[in-house]
Amino acid sequence: MAFNGRFVLNVATFAARQGADYQHLIALSGQSEADLGSPESVLSREVYNSIIEAATAKTGDPCLGLHMGEGLSLSAAGLIGQITQTSATVKQALEYCCEFANLGCSELPMHLEKAGAYYKVSLQQNKLWEQQSPLAYRHTAEGILVFTLREFQTLTQQQYHPTAVHLPWGTGPSLSEYQRIFKAPLVFKKEEIAIVLHQSQVEQPIITADFELLRILVTHAEQKSAQIDEKTGFVNTVRQSMVQLVKPAFPTVEQVAHYLNVSPRTLQRRLKGENYSYKQLLKELRQDFALSYLRRADLSISEVAYLLSYADISAFSRAFKRWQGVGPQAWRERNM
Repeated sequence: MAFNGRFVLNVATFAARQGADYQHLIALSGQSEADLGSPESVLSREVYNSIIEAATAKTGDPCLGLHMGEGLSLSAAGLIGQITQTSATVKQALEYCCEFANLGCSELPMHLEKAGAYYKVSLQQNKLWEQQSPLAYRHTAEGILVFTLREFQTLTQQQYHPTAVHLPWGTGPSLSEYQRIFKAPLVFKKEEIAIVLHQSQVEQPIITADFELLRILVTHAEQKSAQIDEKTGFVNTVRQSMVQLVKPAFPTVEQVAHYLNVSPRTLQRRLKGENYSYKQLLKELRQDFALSYLRRADLSISEVAYLLSYADISAFSRAFKRWQGVGPQAWRERNM
């Protein structure tokens, strides 16, 4: 997983205006200022964490993420910003924001879903990142929410505010800043990171829509997104999404595509580009789960078969023997 160098450059520039040492933050990246400005520049999560932690310490700002989202120029969105401005509707613009979120930060995929008379823009949580650097994780998530809200207000040309803001952490000393910036009901410890918007606002047209330019920009974004996938692995992204969606039945390709905000056809095409298919991924994942379940003494063979969505034990046993050369009970006895 990686962070866009230009995004980090914008973060460093903003933090410097608040009192941080710009050159020190650039040095932490391990790249030159010119390299960070390159479209090909990416940084690891660990490097990014060190930059955000240093920026927070040097600015002394406990609300750095909120203020970054509020203070960064909308031009920092780059290609995504251009796509939103030329989209036909605000909804389409938000869908593209979700689809191409990895052009800025691939660690927090965005999702747009409709719920009754509302739309929810949410960030997929990343517990591993949160454990590694709670500070960088929180500031980044809050910054993305505020920045997305500002983009939404620009597209609608109205100072609309969310009908609700959901955050998985507590307020700390920053409740007044949350209230000032979001001007919306705040729900903390909600187990999701999201802003809720009214349907009528999301579905309105954008006056700067330009279909032909949009088509060109989206094609370019798809190419850039594919380049990132080559480095981070789209197969790995799909696999992680499938694991998230196991409940306990394995998700369909349509469910995973919806989760990743792409069409099933696009998902299959991008997997094919890495010499994979959804069917192959599903088979591998089912095998991985089978071995994991069989190592658990508290699960019977019949329960494992059920969790893997087999009709009965015999169907599971036949499939398992094709994979491993022995039946599930024999494998368990050898590996427990």
